Amino acid sequence: MPLGLRHIAALIALSGSTLCHAQPVPERPVIQTIPDTDPEVIEDWIEQLGNEDWLMRDLATLEIAELDPGVSLETLELYVTREDFTLEQRSRLWLACLRRFQMRSKGALGVQFGEVRVGAIEVIPIPDDPEFPASMVLRRGDQIALVEDRIMDSTFSLRAEILSRDPGEILPVTIIRNGRTNSYDLRLGAYSNLTGGARMESQMLVTALQRRWERRGIELPKTGSVGAAIDLDDWQRAAFPEGVVPDPREPELMAPRGKVIGPGLPESPDGTRRARVIINVWTDQMDFVDQTDRQRALLTGERLQPEIALLNFYLRQQVQYQADISVEQRDEVIAQLESELEQIEQRIERVRAEIESIRGPDESP
Repeated sequence: MPLGLRHIAALIALSGSTLCHAQPVPERPVIQTIPDTDPEVIEDWIEQLGNEDWLMRDLATLEIAELDPGVSLETLELYVTREDFTLEQRSRLWLACLRRFQMRSKGALGVQFGEVRVGAIEVIPIPDDPEFPASMVLRRGDQIALVEDRIMDSTFSLRAEILSRDPGEILPVTIIRNGRTNSYDLRLGAYSNLTGGARMESQMLVTALQRRWERRGIELPKTGSVGAAIDLDDWQRAAFPEGVVPDPREPELMAPRGKVIGPGLPESPDGTRRARVIINVWTDQMDFVDQTDRQRALLTGERLQPEIALLNFYLRQQVQYQADISVEQRDEVIAQLESELEQIEQRIERVRAEIESIRGPDESP
């Protein structure tokens, strides 16, 4: 495949930063008049991701990531679940998807954030603006608790939910207003129309793309890791061989800084589904054990906090529905409320079971 001048120039300009780091750039409007690239051409570029020539692999990455305007994120998403890719091919395609996602138009709610608590993100909508329909539904002081059935534990998680959707899409939220819960389908405006939109950091874009894929049922094949089979006991035996006591006066005898991965620690709740934590192993086994226990407690607490907030939200809903049933006069409305109350009570039991699972048998309530 011949290299045109524009390909070479783009490769020189972009290969250093685009492929390694997805840096935030000003959002570009989508040009609707550009025709789709022939599927056979895209298929060829995808195959070139595994070319023996490094330059061709890099060029193919650039073409599908941004140089070919007729390649869409939706088209690339058709390929990301292929199981015959090498790790490098999959990584390059993932970067191309991230770049396409970075350049496409994204949704916006049209709010500022006030007080932030897990399960209660206070929003301050901009004055009624037809470009942001949610501004005419939300009221100052409303607290967004859920998006779909996912508890909002920070402005980061809420922004990721919003940016993972296109302008005009629906954001299904449950809010707390004057002590009562209410559910709304909020239609999103465009991020590009915001006059003071918050900067989209690389991690925000990664998380938003992940949320988009979770909703669309796109799951990347899992890549095995040597570390996944190494548990804490293995690390401890490697760091402290039997009969050998590290001497703090002899640095070469000190065990290295290591990543503990796998069944010995709970998963981190940051959305990346990683179970990885850094352990500094210093002078003796007690340091190792103490640090491991602290990390375990920290990650357990991070997992528990949103679950407890979700439980409290459902308990609030339970009380609200019970009160509504007690004053309602119409049988058909009572029947509907009782049906919804039953669903809430089932959710309460599921969340309680999840909390107990996270705490484990040795944790007190």
